[in-house]
Amino acid sequence: MKKYNLLLIIVFLSFTAWAQPVVFNLSNKASFSIGSSDTFDYPFTGGLNSPQFSKIDFNGDGVKDLFVFDRVGNKVLTYVFKNGKYAYEPKYESEFPKLYYWALLRDYDKDGKEDIFTEIDFNARPEADKYVYGNGLRVIKNVSTDIYKKKWLQSKNQLYDLGIIDLPPSILGILNSDINAIEDMDGDGDLDILQMPPSKNVITYYQNMSKERGFGLDSLLFQFRDECWGYMSYKVNYNSFVLNDNSACFRNYKGILHDGGTALTPFDADNDGDMDLLYGDKSFQNLVFLKNGKTINKQGRDSIIQQDTIYPKNTLEAKVDIFPAAYILDVDNDGKRDMLVAPAAQTAAKSSFQISYYKNTGSNSVPIFAYQNNTFLQDETLDLGSGNAPQFVDIDSDGDQDLVMATHGDYAVTQNSNDRLLLFMNMGTASKAKYLLMDNDFLTINSSNPKTYMIAPCFGDLNGDGKPDMLMGDMNGKFHYFENTSRNGNISFKKISSNYFSMFAGVFNYPQLVDLNKDGLLDIVTGRKNGTLAYFENSGADTLPNFTASPTIDSIGKIDMTDFANFGFAGAYSMPHVCDLDKDGFYEILVGCDYGRVSLFSNFEASATRVCPKIENVFSEGLGIAPSNVEFGPACVVSSADIDADGLSEILIGNYRGGIRMYTTDVKGIISGLPKMKSNPIQLQIYPNPAKDILVLKSDANLKDQAYVIFDVLGNVILSGELNSYESSIDVQRLKNGLYILQTNNPSGSKLLAKIVIEK
Repeated sequence: MKKYNLLLIIVFLSFTAWAQPVVFNLSNKASFSIGSSDTFDYPFTGGLNSPQFSKIDFNGDGVKDLFVFDRVGNKVLTYVFKNGKYAYEPKYESEFPKLYYWALLRDYDKDGKEDIFTEIDFNARPEADKYVYGNGLRVIKNVSTDIYKKKWLQSKNQLYDLGIIDLPPSILGILNSDINAIEDMDGDGDLDILQMPPSKNVITYYQNMSKERGFGLDSLLFQFRDECWGYMSYKVNYNSFVLNDNSACFRNYKGILHDGGTALTPFDADNDGDMDLLYGDKSFQNLVFLKNGKTINKQGRDSIIQQDTIYPKNTLEAKVDIFPAAYILDVDNDGKRDMLVAPAAQTAAKSSFQISYYKNTGSNSVPIFAYQNNTFLQDETLDLGSGNAPQFVDIDSDGDQDLVMATHGDYAVTQNSNDRLLLFMNMGTASKAKYLLMDNDFLTINSSNPKTYMIAPCFGDLNGDGKPDMLMGDMNGKFHYFENTSRNGNISFKKISSNYFSMFAGVFNYPQLVDLNKDGLLDIVTGRKNGTLAYFENSGADTLPNFTASPTIDSIGKIDMTDFANFGFAGAYSMPHVCDLDKDGFYEILVGCDYGRVSLFSNFEASATRVCPKIENVFSEGLGIAPSNVEFGPACVVSSADIDADGLSEILIGNYRGGIRMYTTDVKGIISGLPKMKSNPIQLQIYPNPAKDILVLKSDANLKDQAYVIFDVLGNVILSGELNSYESSIDVQRLKNGLYILQTNNPSGSKLLAKIVIEK
């Protein structure tokens, strides 16, 4: 190349596209149905597994709406009461802080605004202690002044009891596996607490002493008052109580002690002025009703005098597959308390048709709960049970995108050891997708032993016949290859291998077929339990793929999802989806994980050294809501396709709760590769260019203390520093021959770019 020692005047270039290049907006662009006429009203809630229920007014219309917290994935869902039913409106979800394990709304200071009671936040230091202790209680006060937008202030990150004569003050511990009672137990207007401590079989009572000590309702001064509330002890293996148990109440505990997993729901069932109790246990299906005889025995002490292991008796008994929890609240806003019953398990439980609604056909003072259905909220959404790994694919080659979803199904049926595929055919068009469930056991992949679990399908034409074949990962790290043998519109696949090319990159693999090195052959990018990604290059031919047993690149993109885990999980279970969102020929990658987030990385390529930058805050939950790092629930699996023919991809995200969420893509600028540039009148003199050792920069603007960065054409940062006034010298001796981009700022703050060439 001819070298120029003459002064080179160039027009510097500015760009703004990297500020926020893409936003994903929550969408309802596709319809879903499992039958010919039952299209879901709200298919994209993400599903429900172990929901907890409270009432609050979201939109300021004076009508209480429904706050749902699912402990599977720590997910908040918001439903607005409209025209006698609940409409899913996720735009309110972003108003709530991060919550863990359990969350109940209670107006503890009686200011007319519901506050939050939940598990402690391990990431925040408590107010009066150096440490955050496990299994504590956090209170978040509702300090909203705008009825249309909630604002929260953490009141306490962990509560303490005041202590008594023989017991000093201590942490008010609450097991994160439990759902404890936070109600006014003594009728004095402030909220008290009932719980069953671990390694005991009695219920303990913490009295709120705020009023007794002359303080306001917001003081939350709890004192340990009764080690044996109700004067009874629990029989662990029988799901019943021993009433009037003197020995238990004097710390002489007998038999097997409880190890946690209880749901306590107090309410006055008979209008006698004391609080009765519904008890749910992690090892049983039924509720136990406990009648309080405090006003009958006139001893001034809560004393359970009657129990019933069938409840309610006047209608269908309330049961869930395991660990029932009851919620007494006015579901239909008719002024009377109703009852919802749902599982409270943190992991495996029956996950389909398990939320039972009991309408109060009696009075508010003496409720009579009548069974209505066991599909509350779930009959309006796509919910496959546990787990949902969706993949777009034109399975019938008709020009529109169909869907295959992998799922664990209903735990009560599959026991999480009999995963299956579901086939949703697009009965609409390439521009208006309408999905209908056509096969709830597509390819019968678990018809023979050994069974496969945590299956993850992907599709691509591996043998060059023009039809998408299927590659499937599983929990053992194996790759299963199914050849597409469809003919004449009849969809069929043949399993060729259960250990494709003996490839192994780690357990719990999540593969994707993509031509990453752009040689015309489909390669494999796979996620795995350790949170990183592996790349297998296809070294074969169009009709005859070839892969090595070990990854070509073992940690591609230097992406490690454990870096972003809330508590540093040992296994983040990375779940990748490679795509070109802005259609510029450069790949981006969306990576889901087990702790509930989907992260976007740019400049993803077949490089062993490339470090892919992460783009933060790209998901928006509603019109006018700023994009953020949304949490979808555990085991987020991503797929994308253009299902409305607008040239941009829709993003589909499945999660462990069994449902999906859909987003449209709003590309606001270049995402990967070099930014799009436009002229800027600022002139910069760069010489020599090409350069060898020293690069001199002169400008007609004062660039003193402005930072500069030199990066290669792939976006890798090679050199950085600060400029010196109107003229600066940059040492480029260590740069290799090639084209580079220099980036800095002009005095107004806008970014500037220039091309430089190194030739030695």
